[in-house]
Amino acid sequence: MPPIGISLFRGLQNMQGAAGLERRLRRGVADGTEHPTRGAERLCRDMADRPDGFLIWIHLQNLDEIEKIIGLVQHFRSDRSDINVLLTTAIFDGAVLEVDDIIHQYAPYASSALATQFLDHWQPDMVFWMDAKLDIALLPEVFERDVPAIWVDAHLPKEAQSQWRWLPGSLKSILKGFDTILAETERSARELRKFGARSDQVVMFGPLQLQVVAPSCNMAERDGLARALGARPVWLALGVCEVEEAALLAAHKQLVRRSHRLLLIIEPRDEERGDGLAQRLEDEGWGVARRSHDEEPDPECQVYLADQMGEAGLWMHLAPITYAGGSMGIGTELNPLEPAALGSVVLFGPHVNGYRDAYRRLEGAGAARRVSDAKTLKEAVGHLLSPEEAAKMAMAAWDVTTSGAEVSDLLREKLSDVCDAAEIRGPHANA
Repeated sequence: MPPIGISLFRGLQNMQGAAGLERRLRRGVADGTEHPTRGAERLCRDMADRPDGFLIWIHLQNLDEIEKIIGLVQHFRSDRSDINVLLTTAIFDGAVLEVDDIIHQYAPYASSALATQFLDHWQPDMVFWMDAKLDIALLPEVFERDVPAIWVDAHLPKEAQSQWRWLPGSLKSILKGFDTILAETERSARELRKFGARSDQVVMFGPLQLQVVAPSCNMAERDGLARALGARPVWLALGVCEVEEAALLAAHKQLVRRSHRLLLIIEPRDEERGDGLAQRLEDEGWGVARRSHDEEPDPECQVYLADQMGEAGLWMHLAPITYAGGSMGIGTELNPLEPAALGSVVLFGPHVNGYRDAYRRLEGAGAARRVSDAKTLKEAVGHLLSPEEAAKMAMAAWDVTTSGAEVSDLLREKLSDVCDAAEIRGPHANA
């Protein structure tokens, strides 16, 4: 029997009824706090189809932490490529999720009837709760169905602690339903135990950090290009937009006066830009070779155009310095942890469209450097041509990309255990 607090809450929600929830949705759409076209998901209508197979349900308050989730899912799928991921968010804040292989839905309103509908539809095999607010309608039903659940980055804000005191026994009941609680800090761990979590449930690993799977490439091809390059110093500009080409070439022109064997590899953001950029380079007197023409960077080549899309991982494996293309122009889309995970120092301009936290972490650790124009770019690359400086920053990059891995590794281990148990039970197909 549920604690009196949960029973009282469910009774109040039932009094609100379907009509009350409809009115709440209409008000939310009108004042912009609910999605204008997808609000029906709050009432468990117009939900996406549940895919067959194993389904992880990840819940967030909003999409602010989405970069961490994408990195975590990449790790999951590096272990098991066939898992499905449902991501729910409690709050609509105008952000849009643009990830093809993650199903995004808005969480249902707190209602026992909607919780039943939601879980009957999605039938999750495992839950990762990543919201400081604990849903008093959804979570008890998850636990009643014996779905393995982990609370990640667990903490109880002061206002939440005050609210739970009005629901006797409810918080303790919910806390005990989690298989594991990953406390954000030691203080959080103490508070969670005080409110009823068992000591063997609570683990203190710190917050989940943005993780990344190092980009892969054809290693035989990488080794062949490395032999062609020999000991030449190399720097890479990934996803370069046209408006910043002049700054890159101006910096490179100054750099080759000091290091005449230095090679710049440019990956244009637009594959069709290859012809125009090659013509520009030739007109300016550069020795140029093109990937799309199956040309190799011979000793006369000063700028190599990596103008075939989908090969960024190959160039990141070769270059110890990576400039985040677009960051001095229309904005970069590069996840800086990808080159950093391969020991490449990251240079970036003022326009970072995504992965802001990752750029801040790398810069704060001395593993990335901010630039603003051709002059500061030239100075940064020139500084890194010193093997000692490059090695020092590369080591800092390694520290950043491996920090916080304990949380990710534990979640992967827990997921693996649940997947193994599901395989023993047999295939999961949505009825």
